Amino acid sequence: MKNFIASFLLLSLSSLTSFAQDILTLNDGRTFKITVIEVGKKDVSYRKYDNPKGPIYRAEIRDIEKIDYESGTSDVFNNTNKNIRSEAGRSINTPYPEYLGRNIVAIDGLSLLFQNVSLSYERIVGDNGKLGILIPVSINMGGKDDNNGITNARNIFNTGVDFHYYPLGQGEFKFYTGPSLRVGSARTFNEFYDPYYFTYISEETNSSYFSFLVKMGLIFNPVPELSIGTSLGLGTRRYFLNIPTGNSAGSTGYFQFTLGYRF
Repeated sequence: MKNFIASFLLLSLSSLTSFAQDILTLNDGRTFKITVIEVGKKDVSYRKYDNPKGPIYRAEIRDIEKIDYESGTSDVFNNTNKNIRSEAGRSINTPYPEYLGRNIVAIDGLSLLFQNVSLSYERIVGDNGKLGILIPVSINMGGKDDNNGITNARNIFNTGVDFHYYPLGQGEFKFYTGPSLRVGSARTFNEFYDPYYFTYISEETNSSYFSFLVKMGLIFNPVPELSIGTSLGLGTRRYFLNIPTGNSAGSTGYFQFTLGYRF
């Protein structure tokens, strides 16, 4: 009889401990008692603690603040762009939200108005996702003039590199700022005075140029795979002109509205 009671107690204890009680806390503050099955890159699979043999549920990581495990450890998912604080109250680094990919391929919709096809690729780097390196490419399809404060010019081709600093890291809404460098070729329309003929001469030539701008922008991810962005850049552009007046420099700028795929 004693052996039977001991076996029964042992079996009961093992059945209770086989279903761990984990606490799921959502971003809105609600908590649930669950048994975690798997933590993936985009969601968490779990069963309800009071129904251990029931259906498997999934919660998206972007909706989860943290999971406290029965063992005493925790997984913290920072999806509100706030710094996580330690027990001592010190601000520590914000982890990268893994439900968001680190690669963004985008197209600028506004450049199509000037018959330019402008594409870009951005790579988010660093453990906290506070730095992005963007490579843009823009090709003119034979369209309209875009004025840049120096002379009437039509872009032929340009590329370069942009550095994006995200002070709050990655999340659903993101603000960034940083330098933007461009090199390219443009069709320029120039007018200069010829002292030999005592007249002004108009000339259309292909000219290379270099631009330096400071940009800022916002990115919104309504879903992890879709990136909607807008940015403004202001700076200076220098044309290398093959005319008697030499090189020209002046102000330049751009405004972009992009749609991208994030993976």
